[in-house]
Amino acid sequence: MISRTAFTGLAIAAALTGCSSTMPNISSSLLDTTGQNGRACIDTSDIRGYGVLDQDVISIDARNNYYLATVMPGCNNLETSARAMFSSRFYEVCGGGMDHVRTGGDNCTIRNIFEFANREEAFAAHDAAMAARKAAADNAE
Repeated sequence: MISRTAFTGLAIAAALTGCSSTMPNISSSLLDTTGQNGRACIDTSDIRGYGVLDQDVISIDARNNYYLATVMPGCNNLETSARAMFSSRFYEVCGGGMDHVRTGGDNCTIRNIFEFANREEAFAAHDAAMAARKAAADNAE
């Protein structure tokens, strides 16, 4: 016979599963919409500036190209931090989960980096990925 505690735990788990979001993460959407593998690299000395598009997406202006980097969930200070430091073991920051961006109190793992010829192309890819996420969430309902 199932105990009251186990039954309560199962009921809570079932309720949380029913409330979970069906929206894919932004990294998956960018992988699908761009056709890139998300493992682009940026020479850290080429980084001229950055901005946060969403909680988990950083736009990076580099010397010759423009990049979108996604970070793993849990990076809380990214949107409010006045500065960030991109850190890696070598002179390049690459997608794939080995490198980080450090902000105020967070050390955020970079999940993927996508390379684009210019800012407009990068922002169009971001918009397409956001639209794909919304469509996937709408279809799941």
